[in-house]
Amino acid sequence: MILFILSVYLFVGVMLLSLMFVNSFIRGKSSYAKALGALCLTLQIYLLGYLMEINVDTLARMKFWNQIQYLGIPFFPTLWLVVSMLYTGRKNSLKGYKGIFLFVIPMMTFIMRLTNNLHHLYYRKIELQYVDNMSVMYLTKGPWYFVQMAYVLFTLILCTWFYFKRYKKSTGDERMQFRILLIASILPYLALVLVSTNLGGIGIDYTAVILPPCILMINLALTKYNFLEIKLLARERVFEDSASGLILLNRFYRIVDFNNASLGYFKWLNSSLEEAYLDQILKNNQELLDSIKNLEVRVFMLFADGEERYLETSVRKIANRGDLVGFLVTFDDVTERERLKKKLLEMASVDELSGLSNRRKFRESATEIFDRAIRYGESISVLMMDIDYFKKVNDTYGHQTGDEVIKEFARIMLDLFRGTDIAGRMGGEEFAVVMLNTDAKSAFNKAENFRKMIEGNVMYCGSVPFQITVSIGVATFDQTTQNLDMLVSQADHALYEAKRTGRNKTVISQS
Repeated sequence: MILFILSVYLFVGVMLLSLMFVNSFIRGKSSYAKALGALCLTLQIYLLGYLMEINVDTLARMKFWNQIQYLGIPFFPTLWLVVSMLYTGRKNSLKGYKGIFLFVIPMMTFIMRLTNNLHHLYYRKIELQYVDNMSVMYLTKGPWYFVQMAYVLFTLILCTWFYFKRYKKSTGDERMQFRILLIASILPYLALVLVSTNLGGIGIDYTAVILPPCILMINLALTKYNFLEIKLLARERVFEDSASGLILLNRFYRIVDFNNASLGYFKWLNSSLEEAYLDQILKNNQELLDSIKNLEVRVFMLFADGEERYLETSVRKIANRGDLVGFLVTFDDVTERERLKKKLLEMASVDELSGLSNRRKFRESATEIFDRAIRYGESISVLMMDIDYFKKVNDTYGHQTGDEVIKEFARIMLDLFRGTDIAGRMGGEEFAVVMLNTDAKSAFNKAENFRKMIEGNVMYCGSVPFQITVSIGVATFDQTTQNLDMLVSQADHALYEAKRTGRNKTVISQS
């Protein structure tokens, strides 16, 4: 009866471990999910071997299935430790030779068991005994067996310590999660005691009996409070096949899964995507981190692969039976869309021929600068310009040459007027400049420099050289100026005076 109950128990354990292996190792991408899957696999082999061992009736077959068990037995303590280290943020401790070192004793145990007939250091004697009409393999332990047991105890103590430290720091649901993990790490101590004392004297491997519930508890902790259920919910939507970058977070903002598309976006952010808390991964991208936590839809401009790229982020809550279990963060490349928007905006605000602000954009920018000058008591000047006899240029050299004159005139404007100066084409051959922190004298001097540059610039129509000149009106804000329109009007009157009195000159408004 005991054999039947134990066999059914082990069979159910093997099936459950198979499901957990598939969910964790095959479907999971985070390293601790992979480690949990590998742990389930080693325990599955261990339990399957033990199930077969207790259901065969010859010593040779028992030895065979006992050897099969050792494909898993030496390694599950190390994997148990690795899962706890990864999940408690100790990934760096597993890099390089440190991670390899953890597997030295398990590998030696595997070899010792495989070659036990040569040295008998692991089992001194293997015998067949009968207990209550049940054949049982009785194992006399050798010195290396106790080395392996000491190693198992060492890994269990470390796991318990790691979970305990996180348990002390955690609160709320996270505290409950680590409480379950802590209990799961303590139960194997009981197995060690029972195996050492051979409770009942019937040769049952109590480790094989106690470990399945422990793994189920770990799975419960990571399912109810973390990634397995959240993964299933997200994958049912768009996860793996989505062209968007998808990052799955638990309620504590720890990354628990991500699709392949998201890896490219994190390269843009100069950050590696791994299972860790979002605060750690995005510590150099605080604005992005804040937008995710605030559930905002934002577009960020980045430089990647030597060009300007645009990344749009959005966040959705994931709930299970009304309870918040995590967040799904979506990353999309919206570079083409943003470039088109930028181009349309430029087309709406930039004069196509000259490349300067068009009349509408100039008025908007000039109003902003004027309001600032009023607010902070700063000086501000306006230049109104008109190319002299521009109609004659068109009539003499043609409209194509006239267009080139406009472009050259604008180029010289952009070279001279920079910084806070706002330059615009008001229409035809008329241009304007608004200059912040510029008094009348400075505005006049700058206007004269520009006028002289235009006068001295030689242009060509084919091989025929010609020159143009410009008339400029200057107006500076003072106590009599009520608004921007009045200031522009004053500059217009000064421009009219410059044209009336001979052109190719700069006149300051006297209003």
